[in-house]
Amino acid sequence: MKSRIMNAPKQQLLIYGFDDETTKRFRAVAERMKTELSVLPPESAGEQVGFLAGFAGFSPKADKTAHDPRQCVIFSCMDGKKLGRTVDDMRANGLGGIPLKAAVTSVNQKMTLSELMDELEKEHRIMHREDK
Repeated sequence: MKSRIMNAPKQQLLIYGFDDETTKRFRAVAERMKTELSVLPPESAGEQVGFLAGFAGFSPKADKTAHDPRQCVIFSCMDGKKLGRTVDDMRANGLGGIPLKAAVTSVNQKMTLSELMDELEKEHRIMHREDK
């Protein structure tokens, strides 16, 4: 018998910093992938990723003034196969050139969204040898 995790966060695609037209394309991808789409408001940059993804044990921050001009996509509770199909569908719909993408992990769920974007930017520069 398999046990179930109660109150497990739902499988979702979280997006931050995109315009209405791009959000519409993300919404279409999420519908095809049968995944929930969460459009994060600008003031969520100071929130922890675990809170934004709906993980238990996280609370909202009192300071709602943190805004960040960058764009980011976060995949939550997707297995590798589903994540790969979602990324392929994103590419097929003109959403493939977004450098700041991450899956929620036990490490990054404790970071704020801005901290995660900082880390993703560093990794992107290293991978593309832009930090010489």
